[in-house]
Amino acid sequence: MLYEIVFNFEQLGYFWLLVALLFLLLELSTPGLFFFITFSIGAVFASGAAFLGCSFFVQCITLVTSFLITFFIFRKYLKATEYKRVPTNVDALAGKDGIIVKVITKSDSGLVKVGGEIWSAFSKNGVDILEGQTVKVDSVKGNRLMVK
Repeated sequence: MLYEIVFNFEQLGYFWLLVALLFLLLELSTPGLFFFITFSIGAVFASGAAFLGCSFFVQCITLVTSFLITFFIFRKYLKATEYKRVPTNVDALAGKDGIIVKVITKSDSGLVKVGGEIWSAFSKNGVDILEGQTVKVDSVKGNRLMVK
């Protein structure tokens, strides 16, 4: 009797939906993981099994199975998109052309205009580069460009 008051098996589907909501809220509070969403999806499937009248054991198997399936689907999707990174900000400057605004000497930096912005730059080859010449950005060292 006390067991039925504490835990009513007829209401187990609502319990799994509450668990799904809690995992969804946990997912929203953790940036970029996409880990807890898989538990949430598993709990939704377990609630479906509960509403269909399956036993608690079957519901738990459904939870674990659907969690694992969605986890590996998300993992495969995230691995596939991981390598499609597009360089942004300073990383995107490498390989672009620029025009010298202030002379670059062997021992001193100059200024180069790349994409409408003026950057401090050094000559990668150690040669003087005169004003008005077109150069290519080889790399970025801190906030200075290495040009050739």
